This record gives sequence, C-alpha cells and structure tokens, in this order.
Amino acid sequence: MNSEPSILLAYPSCFYYPVWMERVKIKTSQLLLASFLAREFDVTYADFEITIGRPNSVIQIKRYRRQVRQYLEKHPCDILALSCWTSLSYQATMVTAEIFRELYPDKLIVVGGYHPSARPEEFVTPDHVIDYVVCGEGELALREIARNVNKSGRPATTTILPGESIGPNDFVPYNWDLVDSFVKSSFPDGVSNIYLYLSRGCPFRCSFCMESLKDRRWAAYPPDEAVRVIHEAVRRFNAYAVPISDACFGMRRDWRRRFLEELVASRPDFWIVFETRAEYLDPEDIGLLAQLKLEIQFGLESASPEILKLMKKTRVPDKYLNRFETISRLCSEHEILHRANMIFNHPGETRRTLEETFAFIDRQLERRNSYLMWTCHGYMHFPGCDLDRDRDFYSQTYGSKFLKPNWWREDADQYESSMQFIPSADLDGDNVGLWQKLLKAREEPMKDTLAPRAFRFAANKYFLEWQNDYRFEQSKKTLDIH
Repeated sequence: MNSEPSILLAYPSCFYYPVWMERVKIKTSQLLLASFLAREFDVTYADFEITIGRPNSVIQIKRYRRQVRQYLEKHPCDILALSCWTSLSYQATMVTAEIFRELYPDKLIVVGGYHPSARPEEFVTPDHVIDYVVCGEGELALREIARNVNKSGRPATTTILPGESIGPNDFVPYNWDLVDSFVKSSFPDGVSNIYLYLSRGCPFRCSFCMESLKDRRWAAYPPDEAVRVIHEAVRRFNAYAVPISDACFGMRRDWRRRFLEELVASRPDFWIVFETRAEYLDPEDIGLLAQLKLEIQFGLESASPEILKLMKKTRVPDKYLNRFETISRLCSEHEILHRANMIFNHPGETRRTLEETFAFIDRQLERRNSYLMWTCHGYMHFPGCDLDRDRDFYSQTYGSKFLKPNWWREDADQYESSMQFIPSADLDGDNVGLWQKLLKAREEPMKDTLAPRAFRFAANKYFLEWQNDYRFEQSKKTLDIH
C-alpha cells in the first residue's frame, strides 16, 4: 500500500480555446508523472478538459468553477499538482488553484509544465495561492516535495524550484490502472488514438519550440520495452492508432534500428504515426517502415535558407533540404504516407523567403504518384522559446510586431490571439496573409501530385473538403481494383 501524502494530479483544461480543436483523450505525459509517483504515494489522475470541458465564455467559466469545486470537495488530497502543460492552460490553472486554496487552506499546491517553466513569476501572487512552481521535468521535484510535506508543511512564500530530469534507469512503465476508471467512464468505446512517449530529450534548440526549457539529453525505453508499451496501450484501450509524441523520435541510429526491427516482427495491425527529421532515416529504415501501417511527419518547417537558420533548424540549409527530398522520394517509392509540417510567418519572414519556400514546394509538386502531403500553419507565439527571449532583435531587425504578447491572459480566442503577429515590415499592410494566398493557389497541384491512396488518406484526415472532389471517389475505385 502506498504511503501518505495523497496527490491529485490534474489537468485543468483551457479557457477560450476552440472546442473544435482535437482533445487528447489520455494525457500520457501526465500519466507518466503519475506512474512515477504512484510507486510511492497514493496518486489520483484527473482531466477537467475531458470531464468538464473547455469554457469559452463567462457563463461557461462559472459552470467550470462550480464543477471543479464539486470535484475537489469529493476528492480531498494533501497535494494538488496542476499540469499547466502550455500557456493555453494558464487561466484554468489559476482558477483551479484558487478554488482548492479556498477549500483546503493548509494543503499544498504545486504547478508544473511548459508555461510555469517559461513564466514562473506569473504564478507568484500576493495571496500566495500556489506553494511550488516546478521549472523543467516534474518527477524528482514533486517526489521530494511529497516526501517532506509532513515535516515542512506549506512554505512561507511561493517557491520556484528547478525540476531535474530523470535518467534512463528511472523510466517507469505506464501505469494504465491509474486511468482505467477515467477511460471507462469518459470513453466507454475505447480510445481511438493513444499518444505515447517513448523517449525524452531533444538536442536541437529550434527558435519557436518550448522544448528547450527541458533537458536536452536524449534517453528512451529499451527498444523491446518500447514495443511492449505500444502493444499494451492498444490492447487495453482498443486503439486504432498510436501517434508517438517524442520530441526527437529515433535520434540514435542503433536504438531506432532495433526498435523498428522489433516493431515489424511484432506484426502490429494498428496505425503508427511519428514525427522526425529526414536525417534520422536511411534506406534500411525505409525498408522496415514500409512493412507497417504508418504515417511519418517531418518537421521541415520552411524551405528558405534564411528562415531555416533563424529557426535554428539547421546550419547547412542546402544539405538539410536535399536530405528531405531524398528521403521523401524513397518514402513515395515505398508507398509510405508522409507529410511535411510547415510554419509560415516566422519572425523575419518576407516575400522573398516565402518565394523560396514555395519554389521548393513547387518542385516537389512536379512529381506524380507522390505520397507526400503538406500541412501548413501560421506561426504561433509561445513564451519560453528562444524567439520569445529575442523579440527585441526581431522587432528592430525585421519590423516584427508581437500584437498579443500576453495572449494567454486575454478573455478571447487564444488560438487566434497566439497568431496575432506581423513577421516583418515586408509582410505588413496589403501583404498580411500572403502565405495563405500562395498556398491556396497550389491546392490543385497538391491534389494532382498524390497517388490515389495518398489522396484518399489526405481527404479523410487533413482536407475534408477534398471529399467533394471527383478524385476522392475515383481514388476508392482505383484502390478497389488493386
């Protein structure tokens, strides 16, 4: 039996975030933290985004307050640990903490996640609602807090703590029992997509990414354990697909090769999705991947050498882009579905850099029977990344305008607010939104380039409006023939 204190590990949801955006049904990063702590303490997993929802108005927030209060009254604990995963959860985190503090004045509140790591001072209030703010990973820091709570009680002021990373020997298996009742009550038919983490750490420091707030050392489950974790998750929750959410999947060649060999040998009948970089795949990997139901997502981000350097994606853009072209062609030859993730309007973007990126895209669109899809998004500004710390540089050098620099505090659509941004003086005024116009002009070539199976996949998953295109039904007939 686990010892005191009891810990309620809760995801507090998001305020003013579109309800149409995908909800991650099982927050497996939160579950990993719970699994680590549950070896020693009584831990309860809660997800208010799933059980209560995403409030988008004053009335809905009042309802959220009422339901959170009811839950906390029924589930007292010694430590409330709030997972403020991103800035989108900042307001919900503060509201939940305030309610808990009213109910339990003498109990501990701990907050962790990317936003606390980026802006720890925003959780320090005059009334000392929150006791500890953990910057970095949470396992070791929260374990130490729990071990000492009976001796030390609440600190006199809000304390900001560094969260040291666990080593590979401290990787624990997912304790699915912790979410079993939650899943059965919330998703009685099972969970179609289970997002899993098999490794931690990323050696890169991309300008726009909050991952740089954490340890950059790469560590992973042993390959055989990683494969077992995937199959166990699918078996327990009847999953259709397993997106692997690692910050840098398969960075080490020997680990990647052993993992793929063991995964292929296990003969999975479900989909695997992962994001990686082209330099982390080679022809032998491609041969293994072709034996799986698979989608690869490449974080290409841009094809402008200047923007790639600003993004810190690579120091050698030509080599980086050539590698992507080579691997993409290999994927298409092996009929492997893959997509390039693109970020437009990164600070410093200009008409010239847009032209460079779209010229690269145009070259790829000349191919036929391609399995390469393009998913494009405008730059979203999050605190804690290198770019956020360098805002003055971009403003002075390019005329970048951060129109909503503290959008997570606003009572407005936070998804839209995070993209309220002018990348450069060159893309201001009449040129605002130029990248969307350039992308729209390429919609037909993007359809034309795809093999029938890839077209149907893209229409079903990414571009639902493509289902009205004659090629959608045509692709089904072509696939039926084969």
